[in-house]
Amino acid sequence: MKILTLNPPSKHSKNVARDLVYGCWCKGKRIAGIQFPPVSLLLVTTVLRDAGHESHILDAAALMMTLDQIKEKVAREKYDLCYMLTSTMTVVEDAEILQELKEACPGMKTVVAGSQPTFMPQATLARKGIDFILMREQEGIIQELAEALQQGGDSYKKVLGIGFKDDNGDIVINPPAPLIKNLDELPIADRTLLPQDVDYFNPIVKRMPFTTMFTTRGCTAKCTYCTSPFFYGEKVRFRSAEKVVEEMEYCQNLGYKEIFFRDELFTASKKRVLDICQGIKDKKLDLTWICSSRVNNVDEEMLAAMKDAGCHLIRFGVESGVQEILDNVRKDITVEETRRAFALCHKYKIDTHAHCMIGSPGETKETINQSLRFILEIEPTIITFGITTPYPGTPLFEEVAAVHPEIGDGSQMDISRLHTDTFFNQFFTDLTNEELSKDIRRIYRRFYLRPKYIWSWIKRIDSWAEFKRVTLAGANVLDFSLSWSE
Repeated sequence: MKILTLNPPSKHSKNVARDLVYGCWCKGKRIAGIQFPPVSLLLVTTVLRDAGHESHILDAAALMMTLDQIKEKVAREKYDLCYMLTSTMTVVEDAEILQELKEACPGMKTVVAGSQPTFMPQATLARKGIDFILMREQEGIIQELAEALQQGGDSYKKVLGIGFKDDNGDIVINPPAPLIKNLDELPIADRTLLPQDVDYFNPIVKRMPFTTMFTTRGCTAKCTYCTSPFFYGEKVRFRSAEKVVEEMEYCQNLGYKEIFFRDELFTASKKRVLDICQGIKDKKLDLTWICSSRVNNVDEEMLAAMKDAGCHLIRFGVESGVQEILDNVRKDITVEETRRAFALCHKYKIDTHAHCMIGSPGETKETINQSLRFILEIEPTIITFGITTPYPGTPLFEEVAAVHPEIGDGSQMDISRLHTDTFFNQFFTDLTNEELSKDIRRIYRRFYLRPKYIWSWIKRIDSWAEFKRVTLAGANVLDFSLSWSE
């Protein structure tokens, strides 16, 4: 089959981060204009090519293509199938794009994967423009679906983990497919298929060019606001340290200088982290890297090894500096564990990125101020704050939907409003949309506009490339902090 895997542009923002398997997660100036290469799509493209299909990836967002330009390409190339990742906040726009592409290329089928198809399969399939959905992990399912469609007939109707409309137009949701047990069986994503003239911008990356990798799937936590453990599974599945180092070496040989690990919980196994660090040293890899961790999943031995092996920044889900708020969302960490993790990172000179939220259940003006004071105390290198949002697939969404069914499939919270507007927060906080939106920007101003903080970044600049990177990121954050729109 001739298959297009598409990363589409958005009319709402120049940069929409949708590199993860479950789809889009953020956009705009609030995240300093960050761009990520679509390695999840790239992995699907690689899997399909390895299976003998003529599969092409088009990062139309990074190439700044218009919808008309994409339609022209689709009509010219006459693809059999178009595959996209979608999510709660992009599904409306994505379905509209796919419908236009179908009209430009009659006979082309469309398939979407991600969080919205997984947790709202009926509502997703009901949208015009979408022929098939995939639920949860994509690589094995899309390969089976493509092979079944190529064979013709009704064999596709037996593929596990998909949904479709039958001959009468009725929606059919098949039983789920099992999760991939051995992640080492997946191939290394062929990064030579990415557009060669695109420089993905990321202000927290130290060395360019950079690429992303995943080495785990799943999360042991059960935070009420997060889809990840319900999407990937509540147990962490690992790629072996040997496979991780092998892919890192492959990336270095392609000219990449930094790896941004996109795992939810890179540090879930201390032994594996230490083995990866040792493998990096044994191979003498000249790569810097970034990863994510829970604050209670790091210790001194691990951090020392990570620093020695090239790790320069760790992203932590801090969420709040108030224990009651953390308990309300079942974060299963303590404020003291956060304080200790950041102190250890300072000790080993590892930068930190604190992900935080306001508007969680029980939030008040005072708890927001308390969180801000806590953030200033632990001194992360960078912060991002967003408004807690109930997404399909999370306990928080189910709690709201049980009382307020008008929340529907959640897609009212589209990408234009994401993280800066409230979405049913009035039912679990006493704060208004205006108060929370103002507080997001107030926090950004209070943190990023401190003279001491600005001077600390000026001192870091040691090259023209670094100056451009810091200046552009700072301009994005400043514009967000001082404005009322993205």
